[in-house]
Amino acid sequence: PPAFNFIFIVLGLVTKRRKVISQLFFYFGLLSLLICCLPVFSKALLKGLETYPALIPPVTYNKEQAIVVLSGSSYPHAKEYAKSIDGNITLQRNNYAAFLHRQTQLPVLVTGGKTNPEINSEAAVMADTLHDSFNVEVKWKEEQSLNTAENAIYSAAILKENEITSIFLVTHAWHMPRSVMVFEKQGLDVTPAPTIFVSDEYRFSMTDYLPSAAALYKTRVALHEYLGLLWYKLRY
Repeated sequence: PPAFNFIFIVLGLVTKRRKVISQLFFYFGLLSLLICCLPVFSKALLKGLETYPALIPPVTYNKEQAIVVLSGSSYPHAKEYAKSIDGNITLQRNNYAAFLHRQTQLPVLVTGGKTNPEINSEAAVMADTLHDSFNVEVKWKEEQSLNTAENAIYSAAILKENEITSIFLVTHAWHMPRSVMVFEKQGLDVTPAPTIFVSDEYRFSMTDYLPSAAALYKTRVALHEYLGLLWYKLRY
C-alpha cells in the first residue's frame, strides 16, 4: 500500500460501463486503503511479527562470539555531514548494537552492500557511525549483500573464516523472524537481539481508529515482512 489500493480505485473509475465491477473495484480500493491507514490495524500486523523477546539488561553472553548488525538504509551524500549517513532504521539498529557491545565487549560485524556503485556501502557507513557517534570499532564489514538473505550468506562466510558459529543478531523486532530464518539456514547459532518493539507502543486510544500516514507506513512494513517470509521460505 498505497499503490495497490489506488490501482483498484483507478480500475473502478475506468470500468464505469460495467457498473457492478466498477463499484466492486472502487469500493474495495477505498475500503482497503482506509483499513491500511488505521493504527489499530497496522499495530496488530506488526505485533504478529514480534515473536522474539527483548534481551533484558544487563546482557551477558555464553556461547555467542560476535554481534551482527543488519543494515536498513542510508542517506547518500548528506550535505550537512559532507558524507553518507545511516538512515533512520539503520541508526536505530546501530544504537542498540553499540549498547550490546558495551554490555558484552563482543566484536561487531556490520552487513550491507552498495545500492549504487557511486556511493559507499551501507556497511561502511554503519562502521563510520559506530566509530564516530558511539565509539565502537567494527571488526568486520560485509559489503556485498543487497537483501536480508544475502546479509546472511555473505556474513556467514566471514564469520566461519574466523571460526565464529554463534552470534547475537541485531535488527528490528518486526524484521527478526525473517532474519533468524536465513541466518540459521547458514548454519549459525543465532541469539535474537531485537530492538524497537511496536507492540510496546500499544495503548488503547480512540486515535487508533483514526487514519494516519504513520499507520499506512507501518502497514506497508508489516505486509512487506509477511510477503518476505513467504518468499524466503520458497526461495531460500
